[in-house]
Amino acid sequence: MAGRRTIGFLIGLCLVASGCSLKPINLGKEEPLPLRTTVTSDDGRVLARLFKQNRTLVAYKEIPRTLIEAVLAAEDSRFFEHPGYDLEAIARAALSNLKEGEVVQGGSTITQQYVKNTFFRKPGRTFERKAREVRLAIEVERRYSKKEILERYLNTVYFGAGAYGVKAASQAFFGHGQKGLTLTESALLASVIKSPSFYDPRDHPGNARGRRDYVLDRMLELDVIGARRADKAQEMPLGVTSAPPRMPTREPFFVEAVRQEIYRDRRFGSAEQDRARAWWEGGLNIETTLDLRLQRLAESAVGRVLNQPGDPEAALVSIDPQTGEVVAMVGGRDWSASQVNLALGKAGGGSGRQPGSSFKPIVAAAAMEAGISLDTQYESGPANFLLDDGSTWSPGNYEGSDYGVLTVGEAMVKSVNGVYARLGLDLGAGQIATQAELMGVRSDLAAYPSIALGSEEVSVLDMASVYATLANYGTAIEPTTIKRVTLPGGEVIEPDQEVIPGTIAPGNAYLLTKVLEQVVQRGTGIGAAIGRPAAGKTGTTDDYGDAWFVGYTPQLVTAVWVGYPNGRVPMLNVHGIRVLGGTFPATIWRLFMTGAMQGVPVKEFRVPKSELVNVEIDPVTGLLAAPWCPGKMKTMLRQEAPTEYCPAPPPPSPVPLETPSAEPEEEDDKGKDDPKGSGEPSPAPSSSSSPTPSPEPSKKPGKNEDSKA
Repeated sequence: MAGRRTIGFLIGLCLVASGCSLKPINLGKEEPLPLRTTVTSDDGRVLARLFKQNRTLVAYKEIPRTLIEAVLAAEDSRFFEHPGYDLEAIARAALSNLKEGEVVQGGSTITQQYVKNTFFRKPGRTFERKAREVRLAIEVERRYSKKEILERYLNTVYFGAGAYGVKAASQAFFGHGQKGLTLTESALLASVIKSPSFYDPRDHPGNARGRRDYVLDRMLELDVIGARRADKAQEMPLGVTSAPPRMPTREPFFVEAVRQEIYRDRRFGSAEQDRARAWWEGGLNIETTLDLRLQRLAESAVGRVLNQPGDPEAALVSIDPQTGEVVAMVGGRDWSASQVNLALGKAGGGSGRQPGSSFKPIVAAAAMEAGISLDTQYESGPANFLLDDGSTWSPGNYEGSDYGVLTVGEAMVKSVNGVYARLGLDLGAGQIATQAELMGVRSDLAAYPSIALGSEEVSVLDMASVYATLANYGTAIEPTTIKRVTLPGGEVIEPDQEVIPGTIAPGNAYLLTKVLEQVVQRGTGIGAAIGRPAAGKTGTTDDYGDAWFVGYTPQLVTAVWVGYPNGRVPMLNVHGIRVLGGTFPATIWRLFMTGAMQGVPVKEFRVPKSELVNVEIDPVTGLLAAPWCPGKMKTMLRQEAPTEYCPAPPPPSPVPLETPSAEPEEEDDKGKDDPKGSGEPSPAPSSSSSPTPSPEPSKKPGKNEDSKA
């Protein structure tokens, strides 16, 4: 079917092309002037105004010959020979598409690309549109000279990084105008036209280098450069500047997150170029979710804690768990210095970070969904585990601690690795990774056993999203930075958020939340207590390179990460202390949430009554308590609650009556029934309290990474 469509399309183009000379077509109006895009906070205050200020028109004579030759080699080597369409290129593309069984290659000339960029604002792939595109290309060739067409094309084509036209692109990637472009730089600019995102030299240097070298090979093949120049150019580095042009904005980290959301949404264009055009010149009115009061509180909390030269940086994301709306975001200290949003991880231009023990609630959720309750007991001490691949995994607790046998819930409070390592092996790494993805982790996760201890890299937004799922009783809502977008014509586009109910049963989410409340009340997260119901978890990697606190009230979820952005630098002496999740991250969380919750009614975490029941349980048997076996009240899943009472004690045996003898017999062996001859009971075993909870390490096979509290 695809083959017949391709052949029919090719024949139709030939017919259209052959008849175009008989029917002139009106070019109509060229592309209208770009419209300004405005980004506002949730209360209407302007965060950014974006418009076409990074395009500067240049004349053909101002464009270096090497750049023209590189673009022709990359995009249309027969440009000076065809009449606006190239049947040879179309046929070549059609054969390639037939071979692959899908559209993998196009046959558009530079003239056709110019027509698409200028006369077609909306994307499309219909035959009628393609036919009109060819006819318009022929008319453009009639109206303008080849040099004029090239000049117009090189002033309108999109190169990525918000740059349209060769001058803006040269400044964006190399920091200078187009007149000074070298052969290597020209080839790189020509290479990104095909796919500005995939061949972005900053985000994907390997892709960019491969495409650049291909363009140089094509130039050599077309005999526009010699072999020596080609070889020398291919040996050169990409040579791009460290950062793209600055974005004029009030809250740059947050606005960058908004931009990424627009760029991902195909409702603003099927191609990235179309979505970039909508962002920079589409006249969009973007109402965001940012609460500027909370944003100021977040920035203040970070600044109060990390305020000395050489301090690590912090990232913070705060989400409304009922809507998924991101209400505050701290992505770093200075956008202009790095243009990397640390809150977004790899998507923000940085790297993911290991969450350490803050990942444990995901493991517990996976366990509960698999029928393993929070009361299930495991050994907690260090151990050596032989894995399926023959390697040995040796996770340990903080400072080698061994707490004996602990429940899954108590091991969460104390943040004990030994329990979660064993639990993770019972579950399987794949099941844990799947649970994490369901609950909101969008970073790629590898299924190593050490995933149970938080060894896989995630973003701060990921972790805020996961805990928002817990706060929302198992319903995961994709986070968004956008409330609505109004187009110039008045059409309103609202976020298309993915909603996944039941990623964890509501009852399980509640029970896990109650354990995480204990973390804040008496566990490793006690430094995050805010005087109202709150739940959360600390996380620290074994090298002290990443420290986390992620927590929530019924109304708000906040994730805080502290670390150095350029790799995991051990934070062994910051303000005189080792940085753990319970130190700076918990303090930042507490300062922010205290202010954020001011004036907000105090709420307890709601009990999902349809799934939970309060019962009095005998701690010895796990059955219902009775007068002869008093117990403690406990909240349980209805289907897991016992229905039988603890067994009644047997009735006392009757005491036989002995006939008294005339004379009592003497015992020859005093103490016969007393091995010690004392007649005194052995002393009862002494009980000892558990040691104070402390953070603990995790280890990832092959990566030598552990987590602490």
